[in-house]
Amino acid sequence: MELKIDLPEDLVIPPLEEFSYICNGEVTKVKCNNTIYRDEDKIIATPYDIIYSISLENLVRNKTRGRKYNRWSYYVNKYKLTIEPIEFSIIIRTGAIISIFVDGLDINGISGDVIIKEFKISGSRDYEKIIDKLQDVNPRLIVVKKESFVFTISAYKVVYIDKNLQNIMKEFIGYKRMDCEKLVIKDYTRICYISSTFS
Repeated sequence: MELKIDLPEDLVIPPLEEFSYICNGEVTKVKCNNTIYRDEDKIIATPYDIIYSISLENLVRNKTRGRKYNRWSYYVNKYKLTIEPIEFSIIIRTGAIISIFVDGLDINGISGDVIIKEFKISGSRDYEKIIDKLQDVNPRLIVVKKESFVFTISAYKVVYIDKNLQNIMKEFIGYKRMDCEKLVIKDYTRICYISSTFS
């Protein structure tokens, strides 16, 4: 089942490869005229990191050094980035690892920043209950991968898109972003199951 781009933010979740291309109605790795270049910058935190740091400012102070610290301090101040109380609660309750991406994107020569939060959980518990809990952070996309008795769930939330990028990204609404074995839509959230073990 095809997962299509319905909103501009759908183009960037899950996060793209360093180089991606948009042609023949889909996002692909095959080279063509529409080029997307992604310059990734991310910070990763465990539930322990979140409890220890409490705030994103402290997390940046504890997890980064040198130029990376300067960059992330700038991001936090410029974009007013925080770990929201509901996100804090979900991370602690589910054991999710949070990754925050501040990616520089260039789409056909138009450049700007995109900010994405990813909440990732792996395990062998009842994954449907985990999905229900992750929906509390209002993610746009949840991707569920299952192999045998183990699952990985990633919930993606787009926090910011540069206006210049948003305008060009609108041109690709209706294009295919990825394949799902099963696709479930719950309100704003799209849940993509990508293992053939789902029915």
